[in-house]
Amino acid sequence: MLHWFAAGGHGGAHLVRFRRKVQPHVTQVRTPRTYTSSLGDGPEGLPTGVRFRPALPEEEYAVVAVRRASGWTADTVGQQFRAMAEGRRDIWIAECDGYLVGTLTIEWLADDRSLADGVAIAHVSNLVVHPYYRHRGIARGLLASAEHAATLKAFRSMTIGVDEGNHYARTIYERRGYRWSKDLHAPWGRIHVLARRLVAPTFTA
Repeated sequence: MLHWFAAGGHGGAHLVRFRRKVQPHVTQVRTPRTYTSSLGDGPEGLPTGVRFRPALPEEEYAVVAVRRASGWTADTVGQQFRAMAEGRRDIWIAECDGYLVGTLTIEWLADDRSLADGVAIAHVSNLVVHPYYRHRGIARGLLASAEHAATLKAFRSMTIGVDEGNHYARTIYERRGYRWSKDLHAPWGRIHVLARRLVAPTFTA
């Protein structure tokens, strides 16, 4: 089990550090859905020294902390974790240097079935990377891990929303093959929905 605590960060932002509880006679093992740059069964091109994995239910407040440290609201995190418990979403996190440095949500089933229909289309939202760890490929690694997780569930395409004017994020997505699908209108402005087809993983005997 991983425990976390807020620690003084860089530039006034707090980092969220994990602390491992020592349990005698228990060996920590890597699950099939834990990806690092050296792991052969995950997506290719992950940044070195970063671990990508699904969040645990008890890590809700760690996700809240990293979102707030990154300048984002955390009002919906509790709702996301409840949806995860119901099987409608997964929350993925990135760890680096013992810190939680990024997170995103995979929606398997959304109210708008063109975003996530529970069968063939999944949706990525709430992609956040701590300011001190940006420009290291962590956002791309989270996205690649989410796409790989979706292909393992036989989903064939992925959608993602980006706020109008967020050219940096849109560039990252388009480099991964996402293309404009439609626009949505939120209280804070227009959201461009991008989509891409997923390539199923190949396995060798």
